Parts: sequence; C-alpha cells; structure tokens
Amino acid sequence: MRKHTFLSATLTSLLALATLTGPASAEGAGSARKLLSVDFESRQVVKVEAGNFYFKRGQLAPTHSHVAPAIGYIAKGTIFYQAEGEEARLLREGDAFYEPTGQRILHFDNASATEDAIFVDFNLQQEGEPFILFEKPPSEAIDRRALPTATLDGASIDGADSYAHKLQPGGRESLDSREPLFGYVAEGEVELRIEGKAPKRVKARESFYRPKGSSESVIVNVSSTAPAKVITFNIH
Repeated sequence: MRKHTFLSATLTSLLALATLTGPASAEGAGSARKLLSVDFESRQVVKVEAGNFYFKRGQLAPTHSHVAPAIGYIAKGTIFYQAEGEEARLLREGDAFYEPTGQRILHFDNASATEDAIFVDFNLQQEGEPFILFEKPPSEAIDRRALPTATLDGASIDGADSYAHKLQPGGRESLDSREPLFGYVAEGEVELRIEGKAPKRVKARESFYRPKGSSESVIVNVSSTAPAKVITFNIH
C-alpha cells in the first residue's frame, strides 16, 4: 500500500475549507439539482460499464489512468481526489465526479481513518477499451461490485450532465428522453416507469439505463413514508 505521509496536512486544510464553505452551489433543473457538467473529446460509445466501489477506512487507490472517461457519484464518506496536473480536492457524500482520459489519477483515496466510503462510476467505453489501467498490480484487494453493463449503438458522446433528484414519499418525476440516461439510486427505492414497458423496481446502490428516444418515463418513490434520492447522468 502506498504511504501517504504528506496527506495529513493537505487533508486537514481541505477539510477545514469544506467546513467553512459547505457544499458547492449547483444549478437547478426543474425540481432536480445539477451536480456536474463535463465535456470531453467526442467518442463512439458502445458500452457503459458501472460498479460500486467499497473502500475500507483509510484505503488508498492505486495510481491509475482511464482510456475511457469515467463519471460517478460519492454515495458514502469522503474521497481525497487528485488528477495529475490538478490541485487535490475532497469529494464528499453527495458529490458527482469526473475522471478524464490522458491524465494519471494520483489519488482516489478514502480520506477518513474511521469511516468506510462507497462510490459508483460509469465508464463510457469505445470498442475494445478497458475501463481502467493500473500502473502496478494493486497490493490491496479492491471491492468492486459490478452493476449491469449498458450496450449502446456507437453513439457519438462528448459530454455528460449529472442531477440529484429528491423524491418525497410517493413522489414522482419525469425524466428527459432526449438523451441516453443512467440512473443510480442513492437512497430508498424507486420504480422506473417507461411507457409501453413493465415497471422496474430499483433499490439503493442499484443502477438503471434509459435509452435515448424512449417514450415518456418517470421515476416514482414507492415508499409512502421515506424519501428517495436518485442520481441521473444524461450523456450527450
């Protein structure tokens, strides 16, 4: 495991800044809150691999890089993130993130010595591309729990927008059908309803895919007592 003796001071400073500033402001999109908007070089995406990563307290990610860009969400805990050539920053529970191609990811580490962390990522892959490349074989087991892979038709993709949807008990929200959309249930349980198809239940820590041009689609909180939270990634 890599030692990170220099991280303590950096983490202390970043945590202090996070405490002072609070969560970053985000644009609204209807009743949803925008978390992230990224653009990248256009690519012919044929599949999107997804998975939940479970990091133990203090666990460090090996230095790695991405051939395919990755977008994701911090479902639990705090991650210390640094891409080569960029400043280090903290990703907190509720934040979306982007890992670019062509840069080494120096850190994607659990920033807490006392709490576990969970994050999900979606990798936008062209034909024959791996979703991640390690510089050295990992010295510590990585608990990655695969989610269903979505197959695309080689659509030209050059960006993504991420939104957080907070659904009150029994609440519902329509989904934009103009672009392919990936969803991740961060809290609760919802039902994905696409006109002409059987409803699909999706629980916390599970994902779903809604193709471009689908008929009217909505997400519905199936609980009458507890709220639900869904994170969507619209790719374009």
